[in-house]
Amino acid sequence: MKWKNLSPIVAATCGLLLIAGAASAEPAATQRSATTQPIAKAGGDDLTSLSLEDLMNVEVTSVSKKKQNISEAPAAVSLITADDISRSGFSTIPDLLRLAPGTDVGRINASTWAVGVRGQNDQFANKLLVLQDGRSLYTPLTGGVYWDTVDYLLADLDRIEVIRGPGATLWGANAVNGVINITSKDSRDTQGWLISSRASNDDSNFAARYGGKLSDDTTYRVYMKTNYNASLDDPAGGSASDHWYGERGGFRIDKHPDDHDTFTLQGDIAANRVHQLTDVISPSAPFVSLANLGRTTATGNLLGRWDHHVSEDSDFSLQMYYDYLKDDYHVSDYSQHTVDLDFHHRFKLGPNNEVVWGAGYRLVHSDIVGSIELSGNPATRNDNLYSAFVQDTLTLQPEKWFFTIGSKIEHNEYTGFEFEPSARLLYKPNQQSSVWCAVSRAVSTPSRIETNSRITTFFGPAEVDIMGNPDQRSEELLAYEIGYRIQPIKNLSVDLTAFYNRYDRVRGLDLGTPRFGTPVVVPARWDNDISGQSFGGEVAANWFVTDRWRLQGSYSLLEARFGSADAADANTAFSNETSAPRNQAQIRSYWDVTRTVQLNAGVFYVGRVAEFNIPS
Repeated sequence: MKWKNLSPIVAATCGLLLIAGAASAEPAATQRSATTQPIAKAGGDDLTSLSLEDLMNVEVTSVSKKKQNISEAPAAVSLITADDISRSGFSTIPDLLRLAPGTDVGRINASTWAVGVRGQNDQFANKLLVLQDGRSLYTPLTGGVYWDTVDYLLADLDRIEVIRGPGATLWGANAVNGVINITSKDSRDTQGWLISSRASNDDSNFAARYGGKLSDDTTYRVYMKTNYNASLDDPAGGSASDHWYGERGGFRIDKHPDDHDTFTLQGDIAANRVHQLTDVISPSAPFVSLANLGRTTATGNLLGRWDHHVSEDSDFSLQMYYDYLKDDYHVSDYSQHTVDLDFHHRFKLGPNNEVVWGAGYRLVHSDIVGSIELSGNPATRNDNLYSAFVQDTLTLQPEKWFFTIGSKIEHNEYTGFEFEPSARLLYKPNQQSSVWCAVSRAVSTPSRIETNSRITTFFGPAEVDIMGNPDQRSEELLAYEIGYRIQPIKNLSVDLTAFYNRYDRVRGLDLGTPRFGTPVVVPARWDNDISGQSFGGEVAANWFVTDRWRLQGSYSLLEARFGSADAADANTAFSNETSAPRNQAQIRSYWDVTRTVQLNAGVFYVGRVAEFNIPS
């Protein structure tokens, strides 16, 4: 598996943006006067019109499942705002994630990405939990995310929150190295027409959206989007013949009957058609041949949510969604139906004690129509996931010391009960700085392929049969983190984070005794014999050079060491150690030339990825 690090990234684009509606821009003076900006508003505004204090008070919700200023969040969290999205020049959600420090994004082919946080990255990275409007994008078949199915009309995205480090106490299994939470705008903020188009030598798309009112307190929007991604180059400089077509559409309805309640109903459908050169396995010589095969995916979802605001000290949310995925490929035809119910509640026990708790249930029905390369045993299965969590934030000293402790308890069909506790301490010596530290445990559960499926592949002349292992245990992480945020001068803020991760029971392959014949057959079985550690850190800075010019920059360092007492696991251990770059850096410039003209630029550096022999 190989991909290109697209750094530095240079894209020449031409676009048309037409907006018709009743929305009017606030004067810059009005925007600057706010000392705290709700995330729904700040995410949509031009953030260069906000002061640095306003930016540090932008609210995030992913860290504690409640709104809190980003300067007071006891975690390594970064925010990609709607303004960042529009200024970036990127056209896909995976590429947008390059804006977050410590996030490694590799493009494998025209339609496939590998996205990871703090290491252990590949196409099916299983230690990163991704959510879109509260809907989990985790795929039980592989344990990763099908990034070609993750899309939206980018102008209607409100924000992307990226947590670097474990978030399992609130979000559950597979929130090991990080959590990505993608959130779209309320339909009342997307009224009127929007038509956008993009064209470049790499990709092109066309999108249209219309937002209107059903009543005085109920708004809606509908949208459609099509995209075409041209084939990338192969190593010899020719075409890789991996072009990609996609279409999607959807709607969102939001009802605000009073100041306490919000009802949301939304849904999307999408289809992708992908072409790519693929190794095809047959039972007779030459056993492996190269063919350009098509792959189609179809997805759909329907989500309903009720948010109720009781008071400043209490609120709750009830959400339910249905999600569908169908992937037709020569390896197998896979389908997945998911039903998920989630509830969480925040309240105060006295003036210095705030509790967030919740419970959830998920049913996943999946079916594998197998081939010689992949088969399921059984082909069809139903997986139930039960979960509950509680988190308590204690104010040890008002406005200075805060201690947060909690745990999530889950029961899954693969490994049974799992416990994912964490403890976090935040100290604010003054309004310009804060220090936090955390200790957390998180787990990554096995996928269907790793537990009850069979994979047949070839390495040179040998056929390798990889069998699932139903007795596997979850991979375990024990993470230690410390962070420091400071605004040393009025127009500069700096965010520093350091971490040490200890991994146990990491999955690898146990090779059996070869069976000699034509071809030679090597049996293999998944095991939990690898352990390792990683450490490093990230630094990010925000500098207002002038009222019209802002610079953002970041640097991240990752060191990893993995090994196993079983020599057969050496390749998998090496992959865990070297599948992400040691160094990454970026600097981005945002310049408001006039009130209506912006000039934006970025330079990205990504270090060598030894596992896939990708140069820096």
